[in-house]
Amino acid sequence: MSIDRTQATQPIGAVQPRDTADNSLQQAARKTSVTNTPTSGTAVTLSSAQSALTQSNTQDINSQRVEELKQAIRDGKLTMDIGKIADGLLQDTQDYLKGI
Repeated sequence: MSIDRTQATQPIGAVQPRDTADNSLQQAARKTSVTNTPTSGTAVTLSSAQSALTQSNTQDINSQRVEELKQAIRDGKLTMDIGKIADGLLQDTQDYLKGI
């Protein structure tokens, strides 16, 4: 199969390098404009439930299981049931399509 060009291609112009000194001045100007922005008098109070959610909770992560999985990956002993993964993907897709 052959493709013939119908129009001649035009050369791309040269790319001009950036002046890094000018860039640092712009960044400094942005920082000063942000720091000089006045703050509003709005106060935010979180509910106890929201406060509990934002705090780090190590009970959510089973660190022993995570370490076991990391070691199994390192040793090349981690096996995955690809049929189970495929079934889960199909089920999620079906649930998503039902919700549309």
